Amino acid sequence: MRAFVALYPDEEARSRIADVAPDDDGAWRVSDMADWHVTLRFLGELDASGLDLVARALVPALASMDPFTVRLGPITALGTSARVLFVPADGAQDAARAVDLAVGDLAEPRDRPFRGHLTIARARGRGRLPGGWTGQPIHADFSASEAALVVSRLEPARAVHRVVARFAFGEGIRQGEQVFV
Repeated sequence: MRAFVALYPDEEARSRIADVAPDDDGAWRVSDMADWHVTLRFLGELDASGLDLVARALVPALASMDPFTVRLGPITALGTSARVLFVPADGAQDAARAVDLAVGDLAEPRDRPFRGHLTIARARGRGRLPGGWTGQPIHADFSASEAALVVSRLEPARAVHRVVARFAFGEGIRQGEQVFV
């Protein structure tokens, strides 16, 4: 299973992002609002045992962190040769560093320095996104009180995400109604 560790913005922040998000079109696909997240670390392919090892490694690292504010914006940007529309995210650097230290070699190494962002849309096929989408003003803050361990399944229309564990900053790991510390 493809896996990653992420922060999910609250409803108010998602609403502000939706104000600048384009509509779906044959040339591009807008990410599902419920899936909008800031990836702290992509983990690659992990089996159930690997997910369990990562979750156990993350517990002490994230339980020791206090909640923090993530700032989205101030503008939208195009990346990866104008194939991705995203909103920069600032404030999650310490959490990304904590995840890196905790995960170590339990997953794929980080292939580039952490640059917090939230992906809004992607070009389909070999297309490019319209240049006018970059620079749209956006400002939204959200309180990051937990991180999520997420598995992703690629389908023809989109990636389907499923949260398998939540790590409350300062509290431990939540799975269903139980909290493990």
